[in-house]
Amino acid sequence: MAHETPLYKKILNPNTFIKLMLMKRIGIVSGKGGVGKSTIAASIALALASKGFQVGLVDVDVTCPNVPDILGKSELEITMDDRFAPSIARGVKYVSIGQIAREGNPILWDPKDLRSAAKQLLERTEWGSLDYLVCDFPPGFEAETLELLPLMDCILIVTTPSALSRSKVERMVEAAREFQIPVLGVVKNMSYFECPSCGSRHRIFAEDHSFEELGIPTIAEFPLNSKIANEKCINDFPVEAFLEALKHPVLLKKRPKSLRRKLLELIFKVKR
Repeated sequence: MAHETPLYKKILNPNTFIKLMLMKRIGIVSGKGGVGKSTIAASIALALASKGFQVGLVDVDVTCPNVPDILGKSELEITMDDRFAPSIARGVKYVSIGQIAREGNPILWDPKDLRSAAKQLLERTEWGSLDYLVCDFPPGFEAETLELLPLMDCILIVTTPSALSRSKVERMVEAAREFQIPVLGVVKNMSYFECPSCGSRHRIFAEDHSFEELGIPTIAEFPLNSKIANEKCINDFPVEAFLEALKHPVLLKKRPKSLRRKLLELIFKVKR
């Protein structure tokens, strides 16, 4: 019986495949936008770099790139052999379409072009030797996500503890199950407000959903406050908890495909 070629080998050229296999690829994902995913992605990259690790950060969100707004809007340089030379901020190498696109101009590209652009950022960047490559994905299941999510070693899900976000996180969990990508855990952002006068905590949302029933831990919770908003990153991110989660990722058991799932796959295959 012939074995099917793994998807990641189909997506990348052999040289890039070998280089990427030498680094830990971590996808920072969310089921919906506006949850602070890019802030968490940048904070993780900076925290890892502060521990002495060699870290890269790629902004896979092509249509709405935020990483340059956090780490700096330096222009993306091109090497002599037409590859990207990543910018460096506080020990983190990073690339983003936001370093190329003109300020204020929308990126109105065809989904195929979006997939290609995301792939090029990953494939044509001179990362050098990295311990970790943090990938800031677009929210939901955009073209870029479907293209590169199977390449990740693991994912971290960012959410807010609201009823609206709960169902979106469940979809992302099911995507991880379908692609068989281990889940590190969940980061709950904007979970509470801490009174600057008395220090008491007030929950922003009435719900406080947990995913412990799936075996997925909550790695960290962060408040809604002006310091994070102004600095655009979390300087005291609990990197030790993150590193511990890397030792025990959760791989969810794949379920048998339903008839509905098979029909959807057939529809998507015809469209592509």
